[in-house]
Amino acid sequence: MQYDTMNYDALALVISKLGAQQEPAELHGTLTGLLCANGNAEADIWLKNLFPNVPGGDLLGDEAFGELKKLHETSRERLNATDCEFQLLLPDDDSDLDQRVHALGEWCQGFLVGLSLGGISDFKALPEDAREIAEDIVEIARADSSYSFDGSEEDEHAYTELVEYLRVGVLLINEELQPNQASEARETTLH
Repeated sequence: MQYDTMNYDALALVISKLGAQQEPAELHGTLTGLLCANGNAEADIWLKNLFPNVPGGDLLGDEAFGELKKLHETSRERLNATDCEFQLLLPDDDSDLDQRVHALGEWCQGFLVGLSLGGISDFKALPEDAREIAEDIVEIARADSSYSFDGSEEDEHAYTELVEYLRVGVLLINEELQPNQASEARETTLH
């Protein structure tokens, strides 16, 4: 999956410049969860939580943070776009299915961390549809990555359907938690 000039591999390179251990999918999931919980969250909240020990003044580090701030802004825009352009940042379809499934679990774990960073730690307070999707995300994050896949068309189809379910579910969670952001985006594109 790709976000303008940022794809999964490019994000992995940015993370490595910071000497961090996060998976790209987990990092994007955390960002997405934070933005769903708090649409006004600045990039620094996300970055300081994920990279608390990165010293300032490092040219490569500053460049990496600049790229991550662009990803933050692009993600916010896509979450609130009227054309449902938002995508989960995951390995490309030509990657091994095992790798993609593992990354999907990491993305879900990150999303839950992001919701918590944004102030949502109890799903009982969420609207019913959002709560059900969040609970599904918990189950996907818990899923054992030791499943074996034979790379069949059926496995590929199931993975694709799960990614689409999560994408639409995240958009629904965002809509229910940030109704003003979504309506402002609609008004901007209508005028």
